[in-house]
Amino acid sequence: MFRLLETALRVEPLRGEGLTNVLHLVTLADGRKAVLRQPKVARDLPKFVVPGAPEVLAHNGRGDVLVEYVEGRTLADALPVSEEVWRSIGLAFRKIHDVGLLHNDVNLHNIIVGEGEATLIDWDNPGQGNPLDELAAFEEHLYLHGTVLPQAFWIGYGTRPDPALLRVHRIAGCIGWLASEDWQEWEDDRTLRPELLARVRNWRRLLAQWLADQLRTDLLAAEVAVLQHGQRPEDRHEHRGPQHRE
Repeated sequence: MFRLLETALRVEPLRGEGLTNVLHLVTLADGRKAVLRQPKVARDLPKFVVPGAPEVLAHNGRGDVLVEYVEGRTLADALPVSEEVWRSIGLAFRKIHDVGLLHNDVNLHNIIVGEGEATLIDWDNPGQGNPLDELAAFEEHLYLHGTVLPQAFWIGYGTRPDPALLRVHRIAGCIGWLASEDWQEWEDDRTLRPELLARVRNWRRLLAQWLADQLRTDLLAAEVAVLQHGQRPEDRHEHRGPQHRE
């Protein structure tokens, strides 16, 4: 596959296999560690072009990548983390957003945390876009793991967007994800372990419930406003021009 693997000292399955990749931890002949990522379905070569992203050591046309190993744990496994780590995560987001890029896959398994620092990994599809979409998606993934973005993240990021505007982006993103083909692809993936399939099914349920709660909140707020006004909008008639009596 890769010449670097011909002299590797050890190749072993990596704990935390992703939903779309098979992962192996490789110990190279020179002692370095690397991750061998093999997509379950062949795809284009990832666009690892972002400064600070883990170095690509080898790749092939099928989309297999041998990439520098980053010591630490995924944010999903490490939660809860210190304020120092949250500031580091916020700073990492700020650095890529400041140069006009998005990571485009900011789930908690793509953030490796160490001692007071964080590294964004899996730079398959960086691109341009609205940073609010990425921040909203990150909020959404944290929600799926039972937590929220703390103030320390925003301190590291350097600014905090209007919560109402961020919520609009999250609602739009949630609708887009629920309408995507991801869920059927995961249901059809016969290699997906039962616990991973259970996880994505629970994610879908949580997303649907969150979206329903947002819409219900909006509707209830509208009802309160109507009651305070004293009339339902459909019962209110605006009369323009002269009034005529019998």
